[in-house]
Amino acid sequence: MITTIILIPILSIIVLLFIRDRKVLGITSFIITLINFLISLQLYFQFDFTKTDFQFVENIPVISSFQFYYKVGIDSLSLWMILLTTFLFPLVIAGAYTSINQKFRGYYISLMILESSVIGAFAALDLFLFYIFWELMLIPMFFIIGLWGGQNRIYATIKFVLFTMFGSLLMLVAIIYIGMVYKTFDYEKLIHTGFSLKEQAYLFWAFALAFLIKVPVVPVHTWLPDAHTEAPAGGSVILAGVLLKLGTYGLIRFNLPLFPNASVEYAYLISIIAVIGIVHGALTAAVQPDMKRLIAYSSVSHMGYIVLGIFTFTVSGLQGSFIQMINHALSTGALFFLVGMIYDQTHTRKISDYGGIAKLVPLFAVAFMISTLASAGLPGLNGFIGEFTILASSYKVYPLLTVIGVSGVILGAWYLLKLYGNVFYGELKNVHLKDHLKDMNKREVLVLIPMIILMFYLGIYPKPLFQSIEKSIQYHLEFINKAK
Repeated sequence: MITTIILIPILSIIVLLFIRDRKVLGITSFIITLINFLISLQLYFQFDFTKTDFQFVENIPVISSFQFYYKVGIDSLSLWMILLTTFLFPLVIAGAYTSINQKFRGYYISLMILESSVIGAFAALDLFLFYIFWELMLIPMFFIIGLWGGQNRIYATIKFVLFTMFGSLLMLVAIIYIGMVYKTFDYEKLIHTGFSLKEQAYLFWAFALAFLIKVPVVPVHTWLPDAHTEAPAGGSVILAGVLLKLGTYGLIRFNLPLFPNASVEYAYLISIIAVIGIVHGALTAAVQPDMKRLIAYSSVSHMGYIVLGIFTFTVSGLQGSFIQMINHALSTGALFFLVGMIYDQTHTRKISDYGGIAKLVPLFAVAFMISTLASAGLPGLNGFIGEFTILASSYKVYPLLTVIGVSGVILGAWYLLKLYGNVFYGELKNVHLKDHLKDMNKREVLVLIPMIILMFYLGIYPKPLFQSIEKSIQYHLEFINKAK
């Protein structure tokens, strides 16, 4: 079933190659990704949440002499990440339909390759296979930003690729070393292999740098605001929704169980970096004149919380981090959707060009307010529970760092509400907006409704999600507890 979910998007390219009409391309791509989401739901209904073992495992030799196998499988962590991916892609195709005005077929083909590679990365249980999917993601994202991005898209694309490639090459060297010395790339075998302390130190950083660049953390975060600013709306949603999460997912999946001693040794250092990212991202977001850059820097701040929660090495801390990965995808993804929708009409993202538009676009204003409050962490919406759990857990482990990190919550509420007030309230600064601005249409409303429903549901009743990932989190922490 996992292979089916990986292959459906990429095999659908054959169909898309024969379609010329833009509307038919969009509808066909939407149907394909929606079918893939519905199939992925079967994983959820058939999944046994009482087990810690990987389920739906498929293991096929590819190059036996090289010990390279096509091995995929899921636990509850990868299950939720795959569901998040398949949930977002049909929304991206429907929500960002009007933002693509040229080379339509190439855009939808790029999205299909991207979806397959992301799902593959979340499901891979062979290190070399994981690396192939990890690198494959770069190609469609390169084209999405480079061909359909903004004015400085080439600069943003090259920067994105160079940063990611640097970390990826270090990880490749580490993977090849593991394969040569231990004669396997099998994740399930390697987590029970006792790497020496010296090996763990080098291998930990080779993997961690690749993942921390992808998160991204300060000081390797500068590619993200440029990539978000120049990417089309759909590209920004996917980037914030799932690509950044591969960094934090990688830290949980690979660094903690494979290199537990090194994880414990460097936990405080990485937690310091995470808190610096929280504060730096929030302060930088507060002074941004561009809506997209503000949301991009807010991502740097919010992802810092997730990294901090991971390195508390507590069940509640990791649960909070994982849930915040999903929460961030929903609230920040919705904000990028909304900025893209208004940009398509006005062709400006400068905050100073707006003001008093709530009267012109009331539905849009309500959707933006809900997404803003969710991102700011208002109790009752999804952003609160993740950040609260992370900070409550980290205070027991790193009290001083947590006190500093809490400032990010205060700053986040300040700059997000300031953004909302400047854009939607006050005097209408630009009278010409009356001629250009229209409220959300049915398609845009239908795209945002599922995301807003989940924001409220996860904010009010997150218990099922907490319970579903508890056993997998405990299993990962067993390796850390043995190393302490």
